[in-house]
Amino acid sequence: MKFITIGLIIIMNLVSIGILYKSLGKLEIKNKLIITIVSLIIMYLLIFVIYSISSVNADKGIVKASRQIILFTFLPINTMCIMSTIATQMRKLKDKEIDEEKFKKKVALYAIIGVIILIIEISYIKDIQAGIARFGPKG
Repeated sequence: MKFITIGLIIIMNLVSIGILYKSLGKLEIKNKLIITIVSLIIMYLLIFVIYSISSVNADKGIVKASRQIILFTFLPINTMCIMSTIATQMRKLKDKEIDEEKFKKKVALYAIIGVIILIIEISYIKDIQAGIARFGPKG
């Protein structure tokens, strides 16, 4: 079961990278790669902060044991929900489908939605950790 879970998480991450990359449209490959890598790093760091906040009063063994699996589960979901939509707007701005003012408004809206999602994830991660503490092995 552990291998299936890890396999699904790897597939989810690869799909989210593909969606992010594709949503950048006809940008140069070098720029697409840079934006994709920077977006993933930013999202990972944000999720790490959220994870750290949600882990303040949690059992340290559970926090350590569950960190990577939770981070790499939330990474593709947030990348698809937040970063891909912003990347699509970047492509539209580059292709002159929208003007800079509309771009700024849409990115601000997606950023606000992203913050709301991340705040909700704090309680969700706390619930996951509490479930592990009740039912799962420690450390």
